[in-house]
Amino acid sequence: MFTDNPRRLITRNQMLETLGGAAGDSFDRAMDVRISRLRTKLGEDPKNPRLIKTIYGAGYIFLAEIG
Repeated sequence: MFTDNPRRLITRNQMLETLGGAAGDSFDRAMDVRISRLRTKLGEDPKNPRLIKTIYGAGYIFLAEIG
């Protein structure tokens, strides 16, 4: 999703529709864990993200240039 939509907000609802999962708090927490693991693999500093920025209450933005 991130590489297909660089520099665009990807909402939690879009993630839910695309990736599947149950609605509600458990999905939100599961998504937070997935993003955290992705950041770890990418070597991201969560306090100063280079690639994945969290927009509180909305979703995430992939900051890298593609292509």
